[in-house]
Amino acid sequence: MKPAEEQLEAAVGVLRRMGARKILLFGSILESPETARDIDLAVEGIPLHRLLDADVAVHELLQTPTDLVSREENPEFFDLIVDYGKVLYAEG
Repeated sequence: MKPAEEQLEAAVGVLRRMGARKILLFGSILESPETARDIDLAVEGIPLHRLLDADVAVHELLQTPTDLVSREENPEFFDLIVDYGKVLYAEG
């Protein structure tokens, strides 16, 4: 399962509108996209009260299981992801 570039761009747009200042793609989708079962995204900047809305919106857009990790909710895990994730968007 490899999402189309346009789908990822649309997901980035949705997350940016919800406040994301940084968005990273990580996990199995980077290592073996053909066999990945979900799409893992890490975000920074989305308020915690909007995180579930963001996760649902991205899931509906991509039409595949997604996992959204928030820096604000789990800073230690986010910092690990930064080391090996692919940056899809970063302010400045």
